[in-house]
Amino acid sequence: MSKLSKILGPVALALVTACSSTPEMQDKPSSEFAGLNKVTGSGFSEAWARPDAALASYRVISASELSSADAQIVQPGQSLNSRISRDWEMTPERQQALARAWATALDNAADEQGLATDGSGDKVLRIDAAITRVAPSANFAEEQKAAGRSSVYTEDSGEASAEFRLYDQASGELLAVIRDKRRVGSQAWSRSSTVSASADVRNLLNSWATRLLARISGN
Repeated sequence: MSKLSKILGPVALALVTACSSTPEMQDKPSSEFAGLNKVTGSGFSEAWARPDAALASYRVISASELSSADAQIVQPGQSLNSRISRDWEMTPERQQALARAWATALDNAADEQGLATDGSGDKVLRIDAAITRVAPSANFAEEQKAAGRSSVYTEDSGEASAEFRLYDQASGELLAVIRDKRRVGSQAWSRSSTVSASADVRNLLNSWATRLLARISGN
């Protein structure tokens, strides 16, 4: 076992593999999550983990449906042409589309990492994921309905935050909590639409799923 492995333990390595910064599990337990210690250099905005969780030993995952109904919505601001801002809502249709996209992203990432997704067996890792904040750059659908507003140009599709909680399915013990905040899209000004925004969101979910399962598997 390497010196780094001895210092951090398997759970920390599972969370921070392939990150440019130096991974470190803090000795002081989290005041927010009982039994979890903060992990720095994880590649996510924030991460906490149980020191003896050994996430890499889990080869089967079970994912709950992505939650987004309670996400904080930051309404699109006015653009340079002083367009009228319209309320952007997390509709049931958007919630369902996000849940489907997340399930597909997890399935693809699990296949890449050699993880089973049937949720069966004695050692199963349950993944609960939630979109906690959404700040779209524009209400594309409403914008394109207005006369003279057939094109929308934005730097990207906005910003989103998520939280991932990892549990031992049999015992219900919380093993890790990960929070992340990302820009949605390429961060280059271009013509945008509901189609491009949807593609940007799918790419973000794919990125989260790939990074999360890579950390879990230790690859």
